[in-house]
Amino acid sequence: MSVLVHLCRTCDHQVAWHEGGNGGYTPCRCCRSGTTDPDPVPTLLPTRTSPHGIPEPLWEPGTQRNAGTLHASRACACNACHEAAERITRREHPSAAPRLVGLSGR
Repeated sequence: MSVLVHLCRTCDHQVAWHEGGNGGYTPCRCCRSGTTDPDPVPTLLPTRTSPHGIPEPLWEPGTQRNAGTLHASRACACNACHEAAERITRREHPSAAPRLVGLSGR
């Protein structure tokens, strides 16, 4: 499923990589140090189904991800993520497509 994340402005990796034991998964010195400079604007990490490549829906901000695994985490629930999720959801909804006004179609 697609998710909104905040990236570190120093190394451009996900802020979550700087937390807990996640630094052990990367050689990045910034991530391993446990310090981060988070970008307040969330970034969409889109995912697609396999094998058909259909875009997957977005994790709702604040949702528990990968529950019951060693990689369990919670999607960010800050105001910026809620606003971005609302914009993305509106854009992806079929009835939210822009309407052509003033065109007869002829």
